Amino acid sequence: MRNKLGIGSVVVALLGVSVVLAMGQTPDARAQRARAAPIAWEYKVSVISYNPGERLNEDQRAARYEKLLNAEAREGWEPVTSLLTRNTVQTVGGAVTTRDTTSYVAFRRPR
Repeated sequence: MRNKLGIGSVVVALLGVSVVLAMGQTPDARAQRARAAPIAWEYKVSVISYNPGERLNEDQRAARYEKLLNAEAREGWEPVTSLLTRNTVQTVGGAVTTRDTTSYVAFRRPR
């Protein structure tokens, strides 16, 4: 079997090696950085609820949630996840049905 690399490919490869050697530059050896210690987190849970009976429009409801999130952020807390969302449906006298939603949101901040 014949080698499929032509003379041109060999010349280009040798030229590249000779340029690197002529410049005298080699990569610097560097030590790896020590890994940072893992961050210790402090957690807390807050309740966010939704009750359609409050008669808030969407902008008012969003403003209420933003106020809660900004208050927590000022203290260094960041939301992580919702741990549990509970929906409650109640029918009173067969005519009035209410649906309430309660969410438990986990927050964390570095210790």
